[in-house]
Amino acid sequence: MRHRRREPAPGVFRLVLPLPFPGLDRVNAYLLHDDEGSLLVDCGMWDPAAEDGGFAELRAAVDGTGHSIEDIGALIITHAHIDHFGMAGRVVEEAGCELWMHEAARDQLEMYGDPGTLAEEMRAMLADHGVGPDEIGELTAFEDWRPFVHSLTGATRRLEGGETFDAGGRTWTVIHTPGHDLAHICLWASDDRILISGDTLLGSITPHIDFRRGDDNPLGDYLASLAKIEALEPALVLPGHGRPFEDGAERARVTARHHDRRLGAIVQVVRREPHTASEITNEIFGDTLLNFERRLAIGEALAHLAYLRRNGEVERIESEDKKFLYKKKSRRARDIDDDDQ
Repeated sequence: MRHRRREPAPGVFRLVLPLPFPGLDRVNAYLLHDDEGSLLVDCGMWDPAAEDGGFAELRAAVDGTGHSIEDIGALIITHAHIDHFGMAGRVVEEAGCELWMHEAARDQLEMYGDPGTLAEEMRAMLADHGVGPDEIGELTAFEDWRPFVHSLTGATRRLEGGETFDAGGRTWTVIHTPGHDLAHICLWASDDRILISGDTLLGSITPHIDFRRGDDNPLGDYLASLAKIEALEPALVLPGHGRPFEDGAERARVTARHHDRRLGAIVQVVRREPHTASEITNEIFGDTLLNFERRLAIGEALAHLAYLRRNGEVERIESEDKKFLYKKKSRRARDIDDDDQ
């Protein structure tokens, strides 16, 4: 891959790194450089099919900025998905740098280390929500991501949100933006209103919102994160995928409206009769998805259903064969819930 110098703001360099996935073949990292040295934000994926795991691509991208990996003093991970974190262990080895992540990233690293338990929990959840036994095996074949992670390197500095640091000639604030991932962070430079957004805000697509646990409300978290970004009114957004773009507040509003429309569509599906999450997924996303696409779509549908349940729009019931069904909550039931609060 040819690497050239991309500097969307003074002292901020965009590194475009390859990914081996159809439809998602690039990821951005960012090098923040000033006279004090360099700081790297995200690092790409360890690719077992590439020479040296793809590390040569990262080195070439950094070299293209006129700087060196060995000058990196800290690596900050926006979130510990493989395309942003997988190369982290190798970067830490090579640069001898610190590794900063949100404290909640420990859960993600534990899942990488125990894919068997993760797959078993996923199989149980899919069965509860109406996925047939023949399909479950195919949908849970993608839970072991260890080949794409160089090593499960833990953070040397655990972030909570609100921390500040200087890099690239400006001061940055860590903003916790859960939703796409519970441990997701963005970096905000208020003086020139630059936001390094990771996957929380993208220019041309909406990030996947997944559902994992019974009481989680990832879509609610995500909409709250979008509201944070809208209030900041970023002038320049540096995303985890795709080109930088302007007017982050408007993009946050557009993304929130997308989810509002999907919520409305799901309510319409369950308005007249109860449906399983699997059936709802087919209605919203279609029934011709490939296995991994369908796994993502079910997670997205469940995240929206969790939000609707939390907000009293739908309720979950159990069928005679012990499957979960969702139906629109009646106005009377909603009024009773309101009276009880």
